[in-house]
Amino acid sequence: MKRSAKTTRFVWGLVLGLALVVGAWLALLAGQIGREVPSTQWVEQAYAHKLAAADAIKQPKLVVVAGSASMFGVDSGALEQAFGRPVVNLGVNAGILPPYIQQYARQAIKPGDWVLMPVEYPMYHERYSINQSFIDYWWTHPGFRRLDVNVPQLAQVLWLTSVYRALAGYRGLPQGFAVSGLYGPQNLDQRGDQVNSQAAQQQVWMRELVERSSVQDYGANARTWNANWAGWKTLADQVTAAGGCAVFVPPPMLDREAYHRGEELRYYQSLPDVARQQGLNYIGSPLQTMYPMDRFFDTNYHLNAESRMLYTRQLLEWTRPAFDACRSSTPTRPAE
Repeated sequence: MKRSAKTTRFVWGLVLGLALVVGAWLALLAGQIGREVPSTQWVEQAYAHKLAAADAIKQPKLVVVAGSASMFGVDSGALEQAFGRPVVNLGVNAGILPPYIQQYARQAIKPGDWVLMPVEYPMYHERYSINQSFIDYWWTHPGFRRLDVNVPQLAQVLWLTSVYRALAGYRGLPQGFAVSGLYGPQNLDQRGDQVNSQAAQQQVWMRELVERSSVQDYGANARTWNANWAGWKTLADQVTAAGGCAVFVPPPMLDREAYHRGEELRYYQSLPDVARQQGLNYIGSPLQTMYPMDRFFDTNYHLNAESRMLYTRQLLEWTRPAFDACRSSTPTRPAE
């Protein structure tokens, strides 16, 4: 009996100790919710720059919605000239995932706007996945149902947040902090396109990042259970209901031999049809927007400035008929 009682006390002590540790950790995390940290500032300030540009436009416009592949790859000035309406490039960082990208898109889009979405491939799947960029951003901008963050994602945020990230939240922004480097509003033009990305400006370490970038296995990871079509369809339906048009197209991406065989080839060949079956107006072929290594600046998604027009010409060829049809079928919203 004594031994049994000791065992029971030990188990309860262990449970209580574990509960205290977990409680203390959760309290530590909760105390830094909403605090700004340096790692998210370039994203926040880039979006502030782009949303201000969108808000300043008082007539129907075209909004580009995606991650940084569009920030580097789309020539918004060429789109503006071709379609005869102002353009805002809302692409910033695919790492913050659809919940935030779609939230920012809704802030920028007004009734009658057209929306072009060169969405990076992982954002059509990986419904229950997160990454470090998302973790950092979530603690600064927390949300659950209103953001379309699901329970598995929230659980991973709590489980995968490091002590370093928690302490960074308490430290906040250093006095006089300013965003610097390649990413951020200091390297965006008035429409939100990346600047200072010419091939001649590519440093050795940038080229090495492109060369060492991973061969993606999006086809192997794309499954019905982790699909994320519904969130994109909801956004597209809202655009249409407000008198606009939403068109999905392939993003630019570094070409790899592995993408032209087996499961990966089947994924890219079938993606447009699968997207259309899910209710998205998807135009174009992913295999046609894969480019060789010398076209990229610092990642396998970031085109250099000289290649921006190559991709944009392809977009214009694909989307002009769709947007022309939209123009003829919807009334024009007058300038405010």
